[in-house]
Amino acid sequence: MDLVIVLGLGLMVVGLGIKMKGVEEVNIKNKYVKTERRTEPLKILVNINRAGTTELEVLPAIGPKSAQKIIDYRNKWGAFKSKEEIKKVSGIGEKTYEKIMDKIEI
Repeated sequence: MDLVIVLGLGLMVVGLGIKMKGVEEVNIKNKYVKTERRTEPLKILVNINRAGTTELEVLPAIGPKSAQKIIDYRNKWGAFKSKEEIKKVSGIGEKTYEKIMDKIEI
């Protein structure tokens, strides 16, 4: 359960495009230690053949209804053979695909 929450939060960071700050100083027992943080968003991909509704909803432009349509399509037609095949799902056109294509995998 904790892994799902951590993964979900990580995916939200990617979906929202939140960037972390650079170097910061942390006070550990009265000693200052410089630490570095990532300056680019986390690169986490959603596997469209295994993801549930929660993971799919983290993707830009994918809400609960679209997530369920992806799962329904997958259940009816089997696993996606390419990322582009997601465009066959009702409501997912070229514009939506362009928003999610670099955030999904098969």
